[in-house]
Amino acid sequence: MPPDEEEAAVRFYGAILGLTQVPKPPELAPRGGVWFRDGELEVHLGIEEPFSPAAKAHPAFLVRDLETLREKIDAAGYRVTEDVPLEGFHRCHVRDPFGNRLELVEPV
Repeated sequence: MPPDEEEAAVRFYGAILGLTQVPKPPELAPRGGVWFRDGELEVHLGIEEPFSPAAKAHPAFLVRDLETLREKIDAAGYRVTEDVPLEGFHRCHVRDPFGNRLELVEPV
């Protein structure tokens, strides 16, 4: 993520995707960025300068109730895009506030 964008990260990953923000270890906190957790999932957003979003490579988040999550993402002003169907899954993509590509996947 770009520098000084922690609030945007908390809004998107926390308020929209529903992940819980967790404190970074004290020795890493001065570097900036934000960490999130949900069960065994951890997402660490570090500062990168110069920043370049991950446009192709991406994490895939296994979610419950994808349709409701899509509506929440859309209502927040983010564009949800479709992709080639995968047998056994509903899925879509969204870009975080920094342009990083994320895949959201729900088993059928």
